[in-house]
Amino acid sequence: MGYRMSKHASLSHSSLYFLLFGRHPIPPFSIVAQMDQVVDLDSLAIWAKVIAKRAAISKKVMPMAMENLSIAQHQNTLRYAHTQGGSYKPKVKQIDVGDFVYFQRQPNDTLNTSSRHTILRIKAIMLSCVLEL
Repeated sequence: MGYRMSKHASLSHSSLYFLLFGRHPIPPFSIVAQMDQVVDLDSLAIWAKVIAKRAAISKKVMPMAMENLSIAQHQNTLRYAHTQGGSYKPKVKQIDVGDFVYFQRQPNDTLNTSSRHTILRIKAIMLSCVLEL
């Protein structure tokens, strides 16, 4: 949040983050006002003040961000345990006679990009799970 996200006077009021990623950084709403000021890197005293001020803000904001990350990590852990634990059964789509399905042939080579979806109706379902369209 210090050097890269600061708007530099030498970069015509742009940040290094913008030059690297092509978009402006999205800091937390509580620190947007502090991040909008243009920093003159030629003045060491001003730069030291800005760094100290942003360090104090970071000490207050970072615990909230880390809490959000830990909540997301816990949710991902639960989702993984559910899907990989053996009790997860994905929903199976039941196909019946009379349903409409998409049929698309795979091209013979990668140069043939002309593919279109064809919608067909199922006439019969064989015992070997082959569909008659």
